[in-house]
Amino acid sequence: MAISYQWTPEEQREYSLAKMFKYIKDYVYPYHPYFRKLFRENNIDPDRLNSYDDFRKIPITGKKDIMEDQKAFVLQPGNEDSPYDVEEISRKKKLWYTWQTLNTRYLRDLYGKPRSFEERVRQTGAGEWLPIHFHASGGTTGDPVQSCYTNYDLKSVVPYIAGMMYLFGWEPTMRALNMYSALPHLAFFQVIFAEFTVDNGGAIFHTCGGRAIPTERQVRIAGSMPFDMYIAIPSYMTYWLKTAIEMIEGGEARKPDPVKIAVLAGEPLSDEYRDKLKGQFEKIGSPDVEIVEGYGSTELKAAFFECGERTGIHLNPEFYFWEVLDPDTREPVPWGEPGVLAFSHIDWRGTVLLRYWMGDLIAGGVVWEKCSHCGLTMPVLRPPIGRARRDFTRIKGVRVLLTEFQNALRRVEGVESFQVIITREDEGDQASRDRVLVYVSLQPGADEEMVRVGVTRQLKMDAEVSPDRIEIEKPKKVENRLFERTGLKADWVVDKREF
Repeated sequence: MAISYQWTPEEQREYSLAKMFKYIKDYVYPYHPYFRKLFRENNIDPDRLNSYDDFRKIPITGKKDIMEDQKAFVLQPGNEDSPYDVEEISRKKKLWYTWQTLNTRYLRDLYGKPRSFEERVRQTGAGEWLPIHFHASGGTTGDPVQSCYTNYDLKSVVPYIAGMMYLFGWEPTMRALNMYSALPHLAFFQVIFAEFTVDNGGAIFHTCGGRAIPTERQVRIAGSMPFDMYIAIPSYMTYWLKTAIEMIEGGEARKPDPVKIAVLAGEPLSDEYRDKLKGQFEKIGSPDVEIVEGYGSTELKAAFFECGERTGIHLNPEFYFWEVLDPDTREPVPWGEPGVLAFSHIDWRGTVLLRYWMGDLIAGGVVWEKCSHCGLTMPVLRPPIGRARRDFTRIKGVRVLLTEFQNALRRVEGVESFQVIITREDEGDQASRDRVLVYVSLQPGADEEMVRVGVTRQLKMDAEVSPDRIEIEKPKKVENRLFERTGLKADWVVDKREF
């Protein structure tokens, strides 16, 4: 039985919890090296998991746990060569593979090569367990986390997640321009999944990023054929639109047909950021574009989206169990209250996590209710989203939310792009005074001195910190600064101090 999005929140939570307990009993405890060991060390009996209080006995999992042995987080039946204490495939499952083989395409030989029935059964079983796709995080927070998917994932789980793009108005007849870099990370492959695992996934042109197809060439492509949707990371979308505006005004490119939807994920999207993008879209002839925010991670193995602009990000309750926890006590907070998001996989194969601490502080909380926009009931994540630890720091004795630097600078008239660097007067002395350096590029016609005054005033007003130096630079130099480290996400604020 599948979940219904017309059920009440209570019915959905009960279903999600029950499905997870069965999954833990049938798959996680027998075949997951890390959690099998963790359950035994903490005297957790999977047969006695009956309530959320029981579930909370499972310790929180973090990135550090994964990095110690990533292979131990992959579901894997045991055999004589296995380095882990996991069970062998049960007789019941072997009989199931035999039945599947008798009733599926695996009866056919591959490309005319004869195969025994035993070989076909083994292939059926391998489809559930053998990882066939891998990707990693962008590495922006240190060593990358890897996730792997099996054939089962790509056929039985991923289509239901990727298909949620229909919530925000995607139709098979539409065309999309995917601007994500062709790197082994979720942001790029989530779009691939949506195109190839969902029935009638739609037509998508993959630019593979600015290093594969230069931004100027992408702008010309956008002007040569109609696209209904742009897909990008917000910082690159800003740069792409800036380039498009300059090329159109300079007669180097045609104005694209009006785009209906911009799907942006990978960075927080504040109201100031959204307003800046709206203004840029209007200049290229898309005044009615709907900006839809997305949220995902390598650990999640999927991404989720709003069903419309500013409706909140809709989370899947069938293949995930969601928690919102206090950032300090790690105890559950009421639905709708701010907290850190944690999740558990349900019915996935390959890499599997339970009670994984995302580290993302959901300032608007997560509500579980019927959406007034799409009419469906599910958990809805309400931005803004920030890091519970990393996005806060102390500068000159003041506790600062780093995103406030971004929002403050976007409010300054005449600022085109920017980067803030936090350092010390003496970088080798931890007791040395903090310094805030701001690098800014200007919009055409902007007065340099007025921008300097505006930056100083706005940072003091919003973040209670005065900049020590403001440098006006060419737009290209600022853009190079932003993407120098990863080539993927813009480093709007860089903290170079050692703690």
